[in-house]
Amino acid sequence: MPRNQSTAARRARAAQRETGAKYTAALRQATASGSSPTVFSLRELLVECTTSPEWTGDHPEVDAEWAPRMFDSALLDGPVPYTSVLQLTGDLAASGLSAEMTMESRDGFNAVVVACGGRRFQLLLSQDDWVAELCLAPGCQHLPVAESLIPYCERQHLAQRSKTELAKMAWAWGNDRRQEFESTPAAAHAGDQGDALIAAAVAQGAFSEVAAELVEGCYGDPDLIDEIYLNDAEATAIRHAIDNEHLRLRKTNTSA
Repeated sequence: MPRNQSTAARRARAAQRETGAKYTAALRQATASGSSPTVFSLRELLVECTTSPEWTGDHPEVDAEWAPRMFDSALLDGPVPYTSVLQLTGDLAASGLSAEMTMESRDGFNAVVVACGGRRFQLLLSQDDWVAELCLAPGCQHLPVAESLIPYCERQHLAQRSKTELAKMAWAWGNDRRQEFESTPAAAHAGDQGDALIAAAVAQGAFSEVAAELVEGCYGDPDLIDEIYLNDAEATAIRHAIDNEHLRLRKTNTSA
């Protein structure tokens, strides 16, 4: 059984906090005035949702029989579906109710975009239970490669990240894979999401650094395998897995 999981968890949380700070700075730059967006807590939004009376106006986008049940939100500048806010709260449960949230934009009765904990979400306002996670770049409507761990879209914004950012995301994604395959650690692999990171790294001339972080995240520090995996057979299997994953990533690099 691999050790040093607490260190990995702290590193992952630190990376997520840094990502959230980068989003806030980018959002400020994207606004015409450069002013700070209004900040409120997830708890405040949840309290507003659970205590506000139902909005009784006419939905301009859908017929009354299909319109979602909504409340008039002061924090989100107008009516929003109860169920979507509750779903959003569940999606952000790991961030805690004290997590700071901002509203990035609202498009009438079509959609509202919010950000919290280094993640962006779109709430559709014309139906219940519709919450989608978006790329972290302000204004982008594309999906992220891997939600909070690789929070940028493959189409454009991932390849614009710095070498340092890509390396941090690579380690975080690899560590997530390591936890996913905890019972069979030699079967861990970076998958399509890891390949997207490698393609972005190639564009930045950072293949070696990003590949190394990705593999270390998946299997642990290659120089400490005997300390991390105390069973000889398991340690040998991990070494083979590391070699195979490095080979696979080099092939991905060649085709990127």
